[in-house]
Amino acid sequence: MADSTAPSSLLCGLINAANRYLTAEPFRFQVVATGSVLRPRQVWGLLGQGEEGGQRLHLLSALQRFLAADPNGKVTCDQESPGPGALFLLRQYPDGKVSLQCELSQRYLGGAEDNVTCFAQTVGEGEKWSLHLAQHPNVHLLNPGKQRYVRCDQQTGHLRCDRDLPWGPDALITLHFDLKEKKYGLQTGAGSLLAADGTLQAEPSPHTLYSLELRGSLLALRYADGRYLTGREGTVKAFKTDKPGRDELFALEPSMAQVSLRTCAGGRFISCRPGKQGRVGNVGLHQEGTTCWPSILTSTQDKGVWFSLQYQEQKVTLRTVDNRYVATRPNGQLLLVPEAAGKMEEFLLMLVNRPLLILQSDAGFVGLFPGTQRLDGNRPAYDASVLMFSEDGFCHFIVGEKYWSLDKDGLVMASGDRPSDFTLQFVSSSCLVLKAPNRKYLVAEAGGRLWAGAVDAASATPFRY
Repeated sequence: MADSTAPSSLLCGLINAANRYLTAEPFRFQVVATGSVLRPRQVWGLLGQGEEGGQRLHLLSALQRFLAADPNGKVTCDQESPGPGALFLLRQYPDGKVSLQCELSQRYLGGAEDNVTCFAQTVGEGEKWSLHLAQHPNVHLLNPGKQRYVRCDQQTGHLRCDRDLPWGPDALITLHFDLKEKKYGLQTGAGSLLAADGTLQAEPSPHTLYSLELRGSLLALRYADGRYLTGREGTVKAFKTDKPGRDELFALEPSMAQVSLRTCAGGRFISCRPGKQGRVGNVGLHQEGTTCWPSILTSTQDKGVWFSLQYQEQKVTLRTVDNRYVATRPNGQLLLVPEAAGKMEEFLLMLVNRPLLILQSDAGFVGLFPGTQRLDGNRPAYDASVLMFSEDGFCHFIVGEKYWSLDKDGLVMASGDRPSDFTLQFVSSSCLVLKAPNRKYLVAEAGGRLWAGAVDAASATPFRY
């Protein structure tokens, strides 16, 4: 059980009235408000303190330094441990924006460009900030009060808060951030958005946007008329209440990869039957240290349940910690053999809980450059790709009814009328790399170029998904 006295934390970007992010510069640890896109230097850890959780907090930069203000309004970010001027009071407003008041000086953080100060005695538009969550948009949504996860009920066309475990594509929720309105929508794996009345809509609208409110490490989503999204009646919809209670507060959990494993010899799927051995089903991907391992979930954390992934094009072998390999018998039983000799030890590993794939690196999101069919790797907003697998295990991606393809220079385009064979390889529990049809790996450059130019997985860009 987590320590109830431990600080709650949330990673966010802070956007001012000029649509610029609060930025921690490495040069002299300066603080400015110049960032136009949410990248690592624009990410701040909101570390809640005391019983009020996120209402009294420290701000920790990506450089692991604390934001602080002195009585004269000077803002610094060079403290390795928080001093007296590093504690701020977060105040929230009906429009979804927040202010940050230094507890020492009772002044408010504000400013623009390279003139960020903490000197204002009252809150104006220059002292208000919009919160932009820094984690990957694909999450699981847990209601701690009910200990239930939100899922999409495709039969009724609603979101429901009734799932014990977030298993399968219907438990995937995408946090859709509207850059113009600075509000959030809840999107299903099929691409629909939740409206305040509980219905699912195909397109974004004012009815699908909600302001973010922090309650420690938990979140509430507030509709424009003051109602909060709730799971109290099973169906998730807006409900009138003075303040969010246990049914209106949600925790964001990372959505780990869930995969199916199919044998190359015979084309059968690995499955797990209660009380029986694993046979030839979905499994989950978990991480130990810096190596990615797939594991059929068991009640033990023994080393024997961990396997390393070894890729051969789109095929994968599963190696144990004692260098043996998973193989299949003709009757479907799984066993371990000392060497990976051939098809009996080869599997196709297919990602099943990302019907829409959102790729993000430190450079930004993968998305279309405006007015073109070229995919860039540094976009401020994503274009989700429909993910499909061919019979022989290759990945096909679709954006705007066009398949991913490569041009003569290796640039990634969304212009193909036919599918091109890409290979998806996991490099950690939260990151993957992509191998293109030219047998090279994708690289996302800071300037935006997304191209197939890396000779191996170690040189490729790891994408959060």
